[in-house]
Amino acid sequence: MSDFLKSIEDQQENMENLVQDWANINSHSYNIEGLDKFRAAVKTKFEAAFSNIDIEEMVIDDQEIVNDKAELVKIPLAKVLRITKNNAKADAKKVLLMGHLDTVFPVNSHFQTCRELPGNKINGPGVSDLKGGIVVMLEALKAFETLETSDNIAWQVFLNSEEEIGSPGSQKLFSEICERNDIGLIYEPSLEDGSIAFKRKGAGNFTLVFKGRAAHVGREFAQGRSAIFAAARFMQEFNTLASEDIIVNFGKIQGGGPLNVVPDLCTLGINIRIESQENIAVIEKHFEAVIDKVSKELDLEISLHGKFNRKPKIPNEKLEKLYDALSSCASELSLDFAKRNTGGCCDGNNLYEFGLVNIDTLGVRGAKIHSDEEFICLESLGERAKLTALFLEKLSADKISI
Repeated sequence: MSDFLKSIEDQQENMENLVQDWANINSHSYNIEGLDKFRAAVKTKFEAAFSNIDIEEMVIDDQEIVNDKAELVKIPLAKVLRITKNNAKADAKKVLLMGHLDTVFPVNSHFQTCRELPGNKINGPGVSDLKGGIVVMLEALKAFETLETSDNIAWQVFLNSEEEIGSPGSQKLFSEICERNDIGLIYEPSLEDGSIAFKRKGAGNFTLVFKGRAAHVGREFAQGRSAIFAAARFMQEFNTLASEDIIVNFGKIQGGGPLNVVPDLCTLGINIRIESQENIAVIEKHFEAVIDKVSKELDLEISLHGKFNRKPKIPNEKLEKLYDALSSCASELSLDFAKRNTGGCCDGNNLYEFGLVNIDTLGVRGAKIHSDEEFICLESLGERAKLTALFLEKLSADKISI
């Protein structure tokens, strides 16, 4: 094994300690204070490791959501972090390394700290998704920058703060990022066996607002128009579209008050996963038809908010070529690197839509993400850092072409 890869092995204990330190910082998507603290910690590590970088902490747009009162409101989001190597050759290959700072665990969650598990694993919030991935990026780039050919790669790291809620503020930056870079390496966790996500479904989040008419249940029930009943009727009708290609999840419903009052307001949150771009037109038409039917049938108002914010990621020849290059590096390191199709989606979908070919599960091996059982396989910190470093070395030395 090359010396620069052995140097990663020497950092194994430091990597394990760092991922736990970072996981113990709550960085929920709406916890701006926690995200600021974690962003500062990451920035400090990069500043200490590299003298040839420019660092930007960038303000992004607020997120617009429909609140519990059916009002359209704006929620502030934390800054994102962009780190750009500044001393590469003019004709260097431009490589994006991307991840996210946020996790799904709010400040009031019981899941806030790490603990050891049997089998050289750690259970903790974000250890796999995605704080372990940021550690992998950092150590891979440190090792790569020791090489004579490193100036043939102009790498850029981008870490957004709201990927777990669909990247509503940073999506406007994606077009520029994709224009700047030639390929993308994204550090979402791989599967526990080292497999990567290849073909991905697209996704959209939607909120429906049902506005009925309040009435006393005993005296004037017939004059009332139940918003909650309308939401139930909508779900019943809309779910006829669900299939293997179209996943419909009614994830959140809110409304009502005193039990002796017909509820006049209800909101319904829906997540939809799609297999192909063609599904979008079908779903939009179905929304229109069901809203029209239920609103007329029950004599009340229904409004729709939201959109498809991640299009399906359908493999093409460029993606196959990038996979083959990374797979050859994985084989050299005796690592499993099978490809799997998945219903999940991430920022890799967005970058792919803008034309940037990318593999988006180059992070650590782990499982049970988005739950209090999330864990990381600790040996994968070194494994995946060596995989990225070796890929960059081969790319910089023209041993592989993309």
